[in-house]
Amino acid sequence: MRKNDLDKESRVLKALANITRLAIVKELLKKEKCVSDIEHLLGARQANISQHLAILRWANIVDCCYDGKMHCYYLKDPKMMLHLLELLKKLKT
Repeated sequence: MRKNDLDKESRVLKALANITRLAIVKELLKKEKCVSDIEHLLGARQANISQHLAILRWANIVDCCYDGKMHCYYLKDPKMMLHLLELLKKLKT
């Protein structure tokens, strides 16, 4: 196995190993959202949400586009993320 592949996989797992980031990913599975939408849904401050989104971008899980002055985020590969979350659910049983 190549080190580069392991690095990528490790980044994804590190990014998802946080309750807030996991909640953000689950919200983004529903549809693209702007930072203010996520802030409202999770009841967290904008600065905190932005830090979590930066980590998700670092892990190549999300990307953003601009809607005027607002940053709107979306999952880069929603099918893969849905599959990964379904696998995680199976760990509970």
